[in-house]
Parts: sequence; structure tokens; C-alpha cells
Amino acid sequence: MCRRTDPGPFTIALDSLSWLLLHLPCTALCQALCALSHQHSRPGGSCLAEPVRVLGLLHEELHGPGPLGALSSLAQTEVTLSGAMGQASAHILSRRPRQRPALQTQWFSILPDFSLDLQGEPPLESQPHPDPHTPPVDPTAHVTFNLHLSKKEREAKDSLTLPFQFSSEKQQALLRPGPGQATSHIFYEPDAYDDLDQDDPDDDLDV
Repeated sequence: MCRRTDPGPFTIALDSLSWLLLHLPCTALCQALCALSHQHSRPGGSCLAEPVRVLGLLHEELHGPGPLGALSSLAQTEVTLSGAMGQASAHILSRRPRQRPALQTQWFSILPDFSLDLQGEPPLESQPHPDPHTPPVDPTAHVTFNLHLSKKEREAKDSLTLPFQFSSEKQQALLRPGPGQATSHIFYEPDAYDDLDQDDPDDDLDV
């Protein structure tokens, strides 16, 4: 493998990672790509040189999820192209250290002279258009229960007293019994097996 002599930034373009995957194991290719991208030290050991950018083209329909996932984990920026010359899109996934991955979509078209015509939004023919002749769908049309109450049902609901709800009069009667009401008392007579020692309540247990 050759070593760089110019400290300036440069990019290594690999026009077919798919061809390399057909002739090399996936692990060997990943190790080679890591070695290329980390060649940012000078022969003397200093790290003043700019890091190497590696640009690779991969046909994802030719490979399984294993190699695709391994190569995707190495990339800082992943661009997925789709469409045709007249209408295409690029889904750009950017990964930065200590940041969330950022995903954006760029629409473009390729002109006859192979230049790019960048578009800020998808073309009108690719955007879904609602049919004006189609009536809107009512989501409550086919439910098996009633979502609204009639006037009679609402009056019956408001007049219903739930069993766990007490009126203020009943609360006062329960909390403050009157002088004529009987009060209850609990009489307890300890037996010989009761342990009344509060300092060691588990004294009778063999622990």
C-alpha cells in the first residue's frame, strides 16, 4: 500500500465496492477501508496531515444485509440514490460523533449534458394529490359503540350518584358522630403467648 506524501486533503474513489466484495471477504474489505481512511499521519509520526476521504459506490441489490450493514457502519455519510435521469432523489444520512444521525432528501434531475438540476422539493407529479371527487372518510361511521350521548342519556348520567362518592352531609355524619349515636369499642385481652415486648418483637422467633 502506498503512503501519502502531500499533507493536503484528498479523496480516494472506489467505483465498485460490489466488485471488491465478489473477490475479497467482507472483513478484509472493511479492514482495508479503515486503513485507508486512517492514513492521516506523516512518515515521521506526526498527525498534521488531513484525513483521507474514501468514496465508494455499492450496488445494494447485489448483496445481503450482512455486508451492507458492515459497510454502512464504517461510513460517516451514506447517500442512497433512486429514480431515473429525469427524476431522481438522494437520501443523505450523516453521522457525526456525539450527535444524532441527520437524514435529508435532495431531489434532482440529470440534464442531457450530464449536469445536475437540483430541486428544493419533490416534483409535483411525485406528490400525492387527493381526489376531489372522493368524499372524506368518517372514522366513526362503522364503530360498534356510540361516541355521543343524547340529552336524555346525559341527564341520566349527571343525576347518577356513584357508590364511592359521598355528599358533604354524609361525610360529616361519618367523621363527626352526634351525641345520640352509639360508638364502638374494641376490648382485647392478651393471652400467655402474646409478645408485648416492643424492644424485641421477634424474641419468640427462632432466628
